[in-house]
Amino acid sequence: LTERLLNSLCCCSVLTSCRRLTAMAARTFLAAAAAVAAAVAPSAMATATATAAPPLPSAGPSLRGGSNVSSRSAPPRRDSASTTAQPGCVRVEEFVVLNRCDKTIFLEGWDQLIGPGETTTISTVRTSDLQRISWRFQDGPWAHDYIELNGDWAAAGTEYCSHPNYATWYGFTTSSRYEALEVGTDKLACADGGAEVTFSTGSCPEGYGPSDALACDFHATQASIRDCISVPALYQEAHTWAINGDGSRTQRFSCSEGGAGGEWCGNWVNYPCAPESYNWPGYGVGSWIDCTNQRKSIVFKLTTCI
Repeated sequence: LTERLLNSLCCCSVLTSCRRLTAMAARTFLAAAAAVAAAVAPSAMATATATAAPPLPSAGPSLRGGSNVSSRSAPPRRDSASTTAQPGCVRVEEFVVLNRCDKTIFLEGWDQLIGPGETTTISTVRTSDLQRISWRFQDGPWAHDYIELNGDWAAAGTEYCSHPNYATWYGFTTSSRYEALEVGTDKLACADGGAEVTFSTGSCPEGYGPSDALACDFHATQASIRDCISVPALYQEAHTWAINGDGSRTQRFSCSEGGAGGEWCGNWVNYPCAPESYNWPGYGVGSWIDCTNQRKSIVFKLTTCI
């Protein structure tokens, strides 16, 4: 099985409402789980109900199982006298990556190398990994940290019509932050304008650690990701932050901006465990709902090693 299939277990789509988990999200998760189960040898399936998830694949030319297609020139922007996006979308004017790590990162899909301390504006079009922003260190570990986009997005100068979140249940290599910023400023564009994970290898939970895939590998299995009070789940919850419009950090989005009726109010920004867990708290998951409601034009900024 590919890394993409394994990761899909906790990647619920948050397309129209992040106030509740939809039946579609549950069906997607269960279908992925069934596909994993079908691929496991019958003898292995008979040993236990809590079968370990298949191992991650070995490194190769394309580490996510997709084609390694080179980027092309950005498409023309939508012809409009206004910078307002279509309903349910934001208009991404720029995509900026700030690499604060002490190593070069490789940005998947764009096949872009970004050196230590560099800030790069990505203006080309990608043709793979369209539903994630994925990166890894150039010299390994080989698996990617990523942001789930929950919808296709290929390049700056186009619209993005969904709601991003983290899904770090498998482990991590870097800390990171993503933000929707007002064009020409460093100001957050909306009430649920960003998220960050303040992970570090120094705080990797006891019993977990580096592997060929990740700097802190949670050794995720189909059973382990269905427990929201496991050691990895509690670690992720404690190190994941919603970034509110006033710049404050909270574990769930504040309800003070936009009122308690805002769809983002109380949302998580990460899946530390599966929504089918027996102890899932029932929170919505997702960000940029206020941004898409306002049809904002934004700068999409990713910062690694915060």
